[in-house]
Amino acid sequence: MSSSTTETEISRKVQSVGGSSFTVSLPKEWATDHGLEAGNEVFLYPHEDGTLILRTCERSDGTTAPDLSVDDLSEDRLPWVVYALYVAGEDRFTLRTTDRFTSAERRAITTAGNDLVGLEVDDESTDAVTFRSMRRSERLSVGQTVLNLRYVALSMHRSATNALFDADSDRAREVLQQPEDVDRQFALVSRCVERRIGLPRGPNRPNVDRRTALDYYAIARELEGVASCAERIAAVALELDDPPTGTAESELADYARRSRTVVERAVEATINGREPETAYDALDRCETLAEDFDLLERPSYDADEIDSYYAALLFDALDRTADHGGRIAERALKMGLREE
Repeated sequence: MSSSTTETEISRKVQSVGGSSFTVSLPKEWATDHGLEAGNEVFLYPHEDGTLILRTCERSDGTTAPDLSVDDLSEDRLPWVVYALYVAGEDRFTLRTTDRFTSAERRAITTAGNDLVGLEVDDESTDAVTFRSMRRSERLSVGQTVLNLRYVALSMHRSATNALFDADSDRAREVLQQPEDVDRQFALVSRCVERRIGLPRGPNRPNVDRRTALDYYAIARELEGVASCAERIAAVALELDDPPTGTAESELADYARRSRTVVERAVEATINGREPETAYDALDRCETLAEDFDLLERPSYDADEIDSYYAALLFDALDRTADHGGRIAERALKMGLREE
């Protein structure tokens, strides 16, 4: 049987041994390194892109429940363990101590779980807390979760600009309290992606191909950035004694609206049929807005309209908003062209 080997790949010729199957030999050195002998069983996992993964042991189907000792962790680190196991895609997991949890430790653990979408405390004792997922993973739509994240991020952005123009400090403070909503939605996207990549084909795996799952993760990251821009606008709104007026108000309102439109159109291009034309439209809008920002350079307004320092901060936040939308549109275009 002929074969060839390089540092990055090993090739083998497919052989026919009967009417129902083909065989391919494994490199002896690789098999020895992994403890394989003749007669051992290996496991094959086909993927949509044509890849066939070979493993020497069966991959978990996601039904094994981790049971972790957290004796050596401080109270402030316990929530990170809950978050990490949730994002890793676990449907059920337990945090355990050899002695007993203090009231503060138990509160830190359960609060962290309650802050995550679809997670609840399933069992609780003096020395252990067990969580379980309330929603079946196959019912989770990564695309719908991205749409939810877009809604939260753009709602924050819209509320922040309204707070700015209305001098509404209460609304600005509400915006600054909303990042937790963004974090929850992003954690859910991360969870869906981890399950898609980590689980073998089966009923527990979200129904989306690997590349699309990674695309959605990247888009969710950009939407996190849009929410951060909203926070910056809200922070400026709290700093200002009076709202922008005159030309400053009209230009800021125009740029805010247009930057959000870039994001809206870009996300639409990733979800609704993935039409490249929608992505092109978002990219055109982003480019036009960037050119207008360049022409604006350092905004200079009358002192009674807005302080130039705060104007610069606001335009920078809006410029970044459009940039996030542009990167989503680039990702959407790639997704759309890949399917043609």
